[in-house]
Amino acid sequence: MAGKVGLKAVARLKNNLPELLAAAQKRFGSQPATVTIKHRGDVVELWDADDFDPWEALDWKTVRVLRYRQHKANGTVVEAYWLTDFTLGQLSSRGLYLIAKSRWEIENQGFNDAKTRYGFEHISHHHENSLLICWLLKALAMTIERLYRLRYLHRGTHRRRSAIELVRLLWLAVGMRSRAPDTS
Repeated sequence: MAGKVGLKAVARLKNNLPELLAAAQKRFGSQPATVTIKHRGDVVELWDADDFDPWEALDWKTVRVLRYRQHKANGTVVEAYWLTDFTLGQLSSRGLYLIAKSRWEIENQGFNDAKTRYGFEHISHHHENSLLICWLLKALAMTIERLYRLRYLHRGTHRRRSAIELVRLLWLAVGMRSRAPDTS
């Protein structure tokens, strides 16, 4: 899906794909780490291979799987598996690890902002449509609230904007072109 619009995918591999996870665990469990790096004071072991078989509905030639084992300074160990369609030639093991870790930072920041600034609670169940609708509504609410603060609280050196200017900015920000109203 992402590939159809020219994007690459990086996703967490858990029990959502049990055959792929089992194959990665079997392979990586019997060999030493491909590379060991230091990141923010932690020692991180990386296992990386880009020749795993794709599942039936996936339109990739092969699947790349990265396993990391992060040894934190306090003695805890964090381990995770990730999959991607980046090849080893396009992105190093370290680069893929950094992308995987940054995804958590972005997600955690979003959850923290939604909960502490806007009073949103955690989603009570994980049905695909419920998650999508809930987070789209929350993103829209945060965008509208942000526009309100920019317009009415007037922080910064910009001039105050009219309501229609705010609507046009919102449409531009979500990728829509401003259209003339239908007056018929």
